[in-house]
Amino acid sequence: MAEVKIILKEKYIKFVSPVPNLKDQRTEENLKPGYLSITTQQVLLIPEKDNQPARDSAIGIAIKDITDFDRKVELWKKALGASRLIPLHHVEHDEEIVSLIATNIDNAAQIKKILSFLVVSGAKIDFVCPFSQGGKIFLDKQPVKGVIRLKKNEVVLSAEWLGKEQKEIIDLLQIDDIDIGDPGSAGTGRSSVTLKYQKAGTVISTLITSDDTITTFFEKYIKIIRGVSDEEEEGIQLNEQQFMLVQMMYTSDIDAEMATEMLGISAEDLGELAEGLVKMDILRISGDEEFELTEKGTKYIVEKMKQGLG
Repeated sequence: MAEVKIILKEKYIKFVSPVPNLKDQRTEENLKPGYLSITTQQVLLIPEKDNQPARDSAIGIAIKDITDFDRKVELWKKALGASRLIPLHHVEHDEEIVSLIATNIDNAAQIKKILSFLVVSGAKIDFVCPFSQGGKIFLDKQPVKGVIRLKKNEVVLSAEWLGKEQKEIIDLLQIDDIDIGDPGSAGTGRSSVTLKYQKAGTVISTLITSDDTITTFFEKYIKIIRGVSDEEEEGIQLNEQQFMLVQMMYTSDIDAEMATEMLGISAEDLGELAEGLVKMDILRISGDEEFELTEKGTKYIVEKMKQGLG
């Protein structure tokens, strides 16, 4: 039996597990403080008691039971200031349930990267390499059964055939294009990923086929490695107070006192709201130590106002 190793130890978070009702808008209010640990075999959600992790009450989620952590659910796709919500889907007693984790943006990216790595690395796959070369597709080339492993910025595909090892090492930072096949397109519960990159001056592609969960997590890992953020993938998403503040700053010259009065919040809450927008590059701090809209923030609010007029 492989030795269990700790990958991430007791990172401070808030969580609720399991989420009792996916459509309940009060779910976020039920988040309780706690800690998250990740080992090579499971995710541990540890409640907080007397400002310490209550390890005896930890909730364990096996890595092999995790099915997704970023499924398109509107409730959890919005930004909460400087926080991110991770809906961790997993199977328990043959039923898929969701645990909700709240943490800051940097921690969220780290957690997603670790989970993707653990789910994908060592999984069984079929691959065709090269699937195409110099624009020519080899439709008659048969896939070989192998294993996928992740090594920081590289993916290693390996297989044995007639006593010989076949291996392909791909630098994920040098990929020119990624094509994701539709779930189930390669058979029930299976899908594909095609990676296009240059090798010895020639553009080639490699086709990887596996279970939907593996290809989904592999796609997420590639995006994280390549620095593709949630905002770039899905557009900027602000909560109601964030949106109101940005709109007020664009349409009028307001000071902090006016903003707190119009939003109905305290000066401290306004500061946290503004800091969250700074981290999303919607606001910046000027030389006068005042908050102002960035180019990204201005483009965002102008586009939203055009949509409203339309």
